[in-house]
Amino acid sequence: MVNHQYIITMRKIISLVLGSLFLCTVNAAPRRVHTIGDSTMSDYKPAATPKRGWGMYLQVFFNMDSIEVNNRGKSGASTRTFYETDNLWPSVKRQMKDGDYLIIQFAHNDEKCKGEDVYVQNAKLRAEGKDTLTDMRGTEPNTTYKQYLRKFVNEAREMGVKPILMSPICRAYFKDGKINNEGRHNLTSERMNELKNEGDKDYVRCMREVAEEMGVPFLDMTQKSREMYESAGQETCMKEYFNCGDKTHTGQGGGFLNAHLAYLLIKNNPNLSELHHLVALPPLDVSVAYIRTIEEKGRKEAFNAQGTPYKTTIKNAKTKNMKLVKGNYTPEDGMWPAGEIDEVANRYIQYSITAEKKKGLVIESISLPVKALGGPGMNIHINYGFGDEFRNVTTIYENTALPKNQQITVSLNYPILVPAGQTLHIRVLPWYDSNGKPQGKKFLQLGEMKITGKRLQ
Repeated sequence: MVNHQYIITMRKIISLVLGSLFLCTVNAAPRRVHTIGDSTMSDYKPAATPKRGWGMYLQVFFNMDSIEVNNRGKSGASTRTFYETDNLWPSVKRQMKDGDYLIIQFAHNDEKCKGEDVYVQNAKLRAEGKDTLTDMRGTEPNTTYKQYLRKFVNEAREMGVKPILMSPICRAYFKDGKINNEGRHNLTSERMNELKNEGDKDYVRCMREVAEEMGVPFLDMTQKSREMYESAGQETCMKEYFNCGDKTHTGQGGGFLNAHLAYLLIKNNPNLSELHHLVALPPLDVSVAYIRTIEEKGRKEAFNAQGTPYKTTIKNAKTKNMKLVKGNYTPEDGMWPAGEIDEVANRYIQYSITAEKKKGLVIESISLPVKALGGPGMNIHINYGFGDEFRNVTTIYENTALPKNQQITVSLNYPILVPAGQTLHIRVLPWYDSNGKPQGKKFLQLGEMKITGKRLQ
């Protein structure tokens, strides 16, 4: 027989899947825990991709009346790009208030220049008369990586927000049954001869040193995830945790288990006693099959909610840093920049839906005709978020290989809850695989967005 606590836990998991608990209004505003990081943390819609960031499950382990998780992990972000992009760190700061907490976890994309800072590396390449690098995310762990971590910590503290430094989860880079150095975000041994640089390239050590220097709680997620992966073994790890086609992004099982590790690290840290308003979970089956069942149950619950039919077509979209040319979208200057490998948060086409003041809205389906014109390198993400601050960002569609000159229809049939009076924004974020050179005369064509759902009673 299922006990009462287990039922409460199940409801919280289901509500997390729907996104509703993130947005509910309660009599006393809960303390917020903001999370910033990269794609291993960020939210994904099950209909869009098998990826699951651990941040999307963290709310399950907190008492919602006391703690609200605002997961702002961003696919492709490094410390530099998260700090310097208008819609990322500045928008998180607008959501933070005195008494909140901020979990900071970066390194995966800071490593993109093999442990070197990309600006330093480009200066060397220019001096040698060579082509410069176009991926600008790379930071050097002992210098620029530390500098950006300090910026996050200092600016959070200025707002009365308590920062937490949490090292990144491991990549599933196995060697003889163990996670190798690169998988643990230490590029030293493999790269030392190539870099010709004194001092190691260990991002985790550098984060720990910043934490000690600034008196910030440090949670070693790298070590905990390493222990979990090695205990499971490479075969099980890849089948159950990293079932997304690569060795960096976790699926359902890996995302949920890493969220549980984060919960344990917070629970066992004496400096975070104020956050110990945690839901005491009974033993759970945390297999992929279990998580899949929970998500499907939440989906069915939303579809079965009582309400009146809702249907609309959105023709006019707003844009940022894009323009229309004969009905097709391109960047404002007509050129797709070189070297882009992920969505650009400040360049998008946006559709908006506002729920009635007294009635929530469940969106049940979205369809949008999409066509890439002029070349085969067009890529898109479709994300949703709420309000002017674009809160609770979730990826609901991704396609990194749109066919050239061929229309496809993006279809979503997974529920999205829009609480009464809230505005949902749906953003199409394109970028172009330019093979290292800026590209012109490449366009994205979008049709009318059709939405169906129900107004809640």
